[in-house]
Amino acid sequence: MPHRRRIAVFMGNIRFQPYHSFIDGILTQAFELDYDVAFFTPFTSLPIDTGYQNGENLIYSLARYGNFDAVLYLPCTYMDDKAREPVEHYLDELCQHIPVIALESDDPRWHNVPMDDFHAFARVVDHVIDVHHCKKIYCLTGFQGILQAEERQRGYRHSMERHGLEVKPEYVIYGDFWKPAAEKLAEDIATERLERPEAVVVGCDTSAIALTNRLIELGVRVPEDVLVLSYDACNESEENVPSITSYRRPSKDLGIRAVLKAHELLTGQQEEPVMFDTGHLVLAESCGCGKNFAEKFEERQRMIRDVEEYRKLFEETPMAETLNAAQNLHDLLYLITCHFYLINGMTDFYLCLCDQWDDLSKNTDDQTAYDHYTDTMHLCITCYENDAELPDHYPFPLTELLPALNERRPKPRGYFFTPLHFNERCFGYTAITYGADTKGFDSLYHSWIRNVNNALEFMRIRNNFNSINQQLFSQSIRDALTGIYNRQGFNHFAKELFQRAKDNPDTRKFLILAADLDGLKVINDTYGHLEGDNAITVVANALNTYKPYGEICARTGGDEFLVIGAAEYTDDTPQKYIDYINRVLKRYNANSGKPYKVGASVGYLMRTIQPDDDLQTLIDEADARMYEIKCRRKMNRK
Repeated sequence: MPHRRRIAVFMGNIRFQPYHSFIDGILTQAFELDYDVAFFTPFTSLPIDTGYQNGENLIYSLARYGNFDAVLYLPCTYMDDKAREPVEHYLDELCQHIPVIALESDDPRWHNVPMDDFHAFARVVDHVIDVHHCKKIYCLTGFQGILQAEERQRGYRHSMERHGLEVKPEYVIYGDFWKPAAEKLAEDIATERLERPEAVVVGCDTSAIALTNRLIELGVRVPEDVLVLSYDACNESEENVPSITSYRRPSKDLGIRAVLKAHELLTGQQEEPVMFDTGHLVLAESCGCGKNFAEKFEERQRMIRDVEEYRKLFEETPMAETLNAAQNLHDLLYLITCHFYLINGMTDFYLCLCDQWDDLSKNTDDQTAYDHYTDTMHLCITCYENDAELPDHYPFPLTELLPALNERRPKPRGYFFTPLHFNERCFGYTAITYGADTKGFDSLYHSWIRNVNNALEFMRIRNNFNSINQQLFSQSIRDALTGIYNRQGFNHFAKELFQRAKDNPDTRKFLILAADLDGLKVINDTYGHLEGDNAITVVANALNTYKPYGEICARTGGDEFLVIGAAEYTDDTPQKYIDYINRVLKRYNANSGKPYKVGASVGYLMRTIQPDDDLQTLIDEADARMYEIKCRRKMNRK
């Protein structure tokens, strides 16, 4: 099977329901032409420089030259030029190698496929004039100079002029495709700063909803006093009270034509579109037309089946709490797969983590240590047609993007890549597919992924915290000079060994060696404390390097040491230990070149533990024997 061509798609605000028509058109035509499609989309596309938004924008860096044959870019899905900057940073590089086709754009840097907002918006105005016989009609559009805003106000003017109606300068209001300008217009109408119109046609649903609701709050009835009609036909416009009459744009057609444009640039061949879509007016209450009850009821039931049931299930599921309770990464990955049932329509899912995503060395204020995807990624979850596996952190090069992309498949697929991160700290990315369905994810999937992101960050912090605690504990039980255990460390482990010997008297004997450095005061007074420290370290090394049964060695005082163990000792074990210590010290003295000799007095106790034995009593007994030996060695030296 030859290599299947691939198209990358850059778009923002994918959760916005009207943009799903773009996805539907792109996938419908791409599947018809046997193209794979990869969507690179953050969950938020805000024009702000924050850690979270920067982490979201990392997803665009995955679309590298060599993995794709063309790129489709939807600038209309971003709020403004500031929000588009991170996207176009990568497109500037890609367009030097492969075609970049921009939808709804007139930017000369790209190949452009326009949306016919001009005629579509004119149809909205036609409805107001032809059906409702309005003459005084205002137009609230978006930012002045923006293509979409200008095309819609041109469509408004075209319809008005075609019907012989006057368009006064104050009839066209440039806004922001958001709420503030709409609410100000409502206040101007209600307070008669502007002459009250018969109708207002609005460039997008968000503004239309804000205008309608604010007019009603100020005592202006909709539609009795003023008709409001909109453009986009999102779910929110239908759910508003009153519902908003809106035009469903020919977005699917635009997606289809964009894929056909890419195909023509790649092959030189022109193909017929798989279907045509000119959009249509969705009638509702804000113009007085509304819908019949049966139609609205069926649409509402379909929405409940497709969305609300999953939302209710998601809200009743303690996903975040369950994920945050995971004790290790493997358990967390498994628990993530247990919540796949909350993703509406998903067939395939892949989770890829950066190499050493929770590395302690990346716990720094220098964000360059963790604000990027690593050259090696790890495939940690793979779910193919709802059959989930944890593939033991399968490593693959970032340039490969996703191993599944290179697999032989009988049919093309659409992949949606989304970032895994906590602010600017990059963890990896996920890819999700919906099989043959030409759909994308909704806001519920955003909430689902945020739970995963927060769980990864919680685990990273907990791992760091545990590591720090372990380091602190290790430092607290170790002697700073010699590195062997200190008195606290000895007490911590000695009780366990003592109990082990006490519980197994038939197989284990208990061994204690008490050692004391000879002549430390003389070394300190004559050669200085640095040499005294050296002598202490030499004895510690001699005691600590011979541990045939995993005994523990501790410095319990200035020149005092204890060795303790519980094992199947033979009668000659203590003497072997002492002989080894003496050999090490003898070898050191012969080669050190020091003006002093390092020696140690060692006493021991070894026996089977009895039920009424006490650990401290046994230590005291071994220490007493050591002291007797020390006195004899001192007398011998004299």
